[in-house]
Amino acid sequence: MKLMLDHTQRLNLHALLGAQRADVGSIRAIWSIQDRIALDADEEKAVEVKCEMVAGQERVVWNPALSVPAKEFEFSDPEAARIKAAVQTWDSYGVNADRRWLEPLIRAFFSESNPSVPASAPRTEGGG
Repeated sequence: MKLMLDHTQRLNLHALLGAQRADVGSIRAIWSIQDRIALDADEEKAVEVKCEMVAGQERVVWNPALSVPAKEFEFSDPEAARIKAAVQTWDSYGVNADRRWLEPLIRAFFSESNPSVPASAPRTEGGG
């Protein structure tokens, strides 16, 4: 499966995958996906990524006025299934806050035609 992901989708999907509970084999598979979709140092600098500690939990934020070009990623069927399961089972989305980055992923994973996520998918301001 091919997905075109903007930086907001990549950052949020990275966090979503990182919040999963799993066995060691699954954790390694998740790390592999996270390593591929993670922003590199130049991309992080371009959108001013910062890590904050909030109530003992690390939270990633960035400047919503900045962006980097979207990138296409190809995922194997097992990787796509793992991402789909994480998206489907997470129960802490904010209906408005997460819609802009999440809606294209929902369309990609839960529509019959399974289209690629458009590069022009809107972004959520400042993360989350």
